[in-house]
Amino acid sequence: MVRGTFLCILFLCALPVFAGHPGMTDLSPRQATPGLRLELIEIPSLGGNGAKKYTAHASDFPRGLIFSIYTKDFPGTFAEMFSGFHVDDSGNMVSSKGGKQQRLQDLILTPGPYPRGAAWDIAIATADRSVSAFAQVIPQPIAVQSGGCSVSLQLLSPRGDRFLVTGSGFVPSEEVLTELTIENRIEQRLRKASADGQLTRHVISHAAMGKDRTAKYSVKGRSCKVTTEYEWGERALIRW
Repeated sequence: MVRGTFLCILFLCALPVFAGHPGMTDLSPRQATPGLRLELIEIPSLGGNGAKKYTAHASDFPRGLIFSIYTKDFPGTFAEMFSGFHVDDSGNMVSSKGGKQQRLQDLILTPGPYPRGAAWDIAIATADRSVSAFAQVIPQPIAVQSGGCSVSLQLLSPRGDRFLVTGSGFVPSEEVLTELTIENRIEQRLRKASADGQLTRHVISHAAMGKDRTAKYSVKGRSCKVTTEYEWGERALIRW
């Protein structure tokens, strides 16, 4: 299994707010402010073990506004972590609380132990949510790469029973064979790769039939075959 640095840069829109406050709505990446850039960049760790750590880099944010930093732990909602940030004359996102300036990019952010395949989100937004930006990473990916092809599973459900499958590197427009193995039962399906070799995004849904909560998923194309094993149900929610 290959573990790489999973980086997501989202180019955004506007929005959000908390329930109980008229005129405000909850934070949502679907309403991010267009043109803003927010990145989460992994800090390399010795041996690659332990909780992942990141730095956040923000650019193209407007001056004259006050921002807060929010994070979303799987499978919860956004919670405010830091406040009082603004864009200085050099374009950096900074906080000047306590008479000491703190740059956003100097903060070390960590989700702590995390379920495999689950997403961790960060947001920067004004109090009225009129300006907001979002980024997402998978701290403990379920991912495999072989022969130029790669497949990843993202945990979607707080019950540990639904996973989003994505993949790339397949022959453009080819038919690939997907195979899900659970308790010696095999489910096969043909899917067509896109014109740029992307696997059609789809969701795996599990339903308890026995005691086994391990599964194997493979995708076979003309030039490669990738297989990953994972756990689902309560065991998928274990934090590493």
